[in-house]
Amino acid sequence: MNDKRHLRTLDLNLLVVFDAVYRERHVTRAAEKLGMSQPAMSNALQRLRSALDDELLVKSPVGMEPTDRAKELAAPIQSILAELEDILGRRQFDPATDTGTVTLAAVDYFNLVLLPPLARFLSHHAPHMTLRVVPTSGRSQELLDLGEVDLVLASFGDVPTRFQKDVLAQEGYACILRHDHPILKQGLTPKRYAQLRHVLHNPGKDPFGSTDKALAALGYERHIALTVNSFTHAESIIATTDMILTAPRGVAMLLAQSPALEIADCPVAVDLSAQQLEMLSHSRRSKRPLVAWVRQVISDIAARQLASDTLDL
Repeated sequence: MNDKRHLRTLDLNLLVVFDAVYRERHVTRAAEKLGMSQPAMSNALQRLRSALDDELLVKSPVGMEPTDRAKELAAPIQSILAELEDILGRRQFDPATDTGTVTLAAVDYFNLVLLPPLARFLSHHAPHMTLRVVPTSGRSQELLDLGEVDLVLASFGDVPTRFQKDVLAQEGYACILRHDHPILKQGLTPKRYAQLRHVLHNPGKDPFGSTDKALAALGYERHIALTVNSFTHAESIIATTDMILTAPRGVAMLLAQSPALEIADCPVAVDLSAQQLEMLSHSRRSKRPLVAWVRQVISDIAARQLASDTLDL
């Protein structure tokens, strides 16, 4: 009973204030975002602190830092606000007329292989919605918890139960070389492969890939001559040098459409789980009609891509 009385006395507008300050980590910027004055924002934040008996966000040299209580509240409050927006703003979901926004955090593989057919599908079936694609920056779970993105497309290990994970693609590797590379006539063996100068696609800090582990098991070590954070950066380099790129087969097929490049089977066996594209969503926010619909569309497109010998680009 006490909890119900407490809820009746809580101004729900304060939840909007909390969400804005939590996202911005700055009172003035949050006030500008909500069209409030800075004193009014500070006053609202103080009322919320009193109601919840916690400082929630405290000043620090880098901005407002959330307390443990604020971190616990952030995801549920953002979910509540999103659901209220959907309930109050729309009577019935229709992708053909929906004007909402869905934000994806995605790795390079998704952007190259699945984003083009997704964008084409949305242009026909959801022409008024907005799709935002941002990098994961190694913050997949944090971005979902903060509500900064709706879905994340990358590879994950075990994830907390508050997230839902779907496997979209699992495929092997192939090699990309310039079309007249001398090694193509000799044939790619593990030894010859290891002796080449390699381009490694790795947006993270680890200078080694899953291929290096497979080579090490055979007693070989390759020379990584160049590391790039996007497959597209490598295309012109491979076409004009003797370097070789090992990539997921879907990416290799895309790059091999260039007459200057040739695709070849990777001579070392790499565990399929090494190249697995998965989709991560927050169990609460993924219930939003538009997010749930886009999530299903992405799953369907990925399934069609894998069932075909050619990419739908």
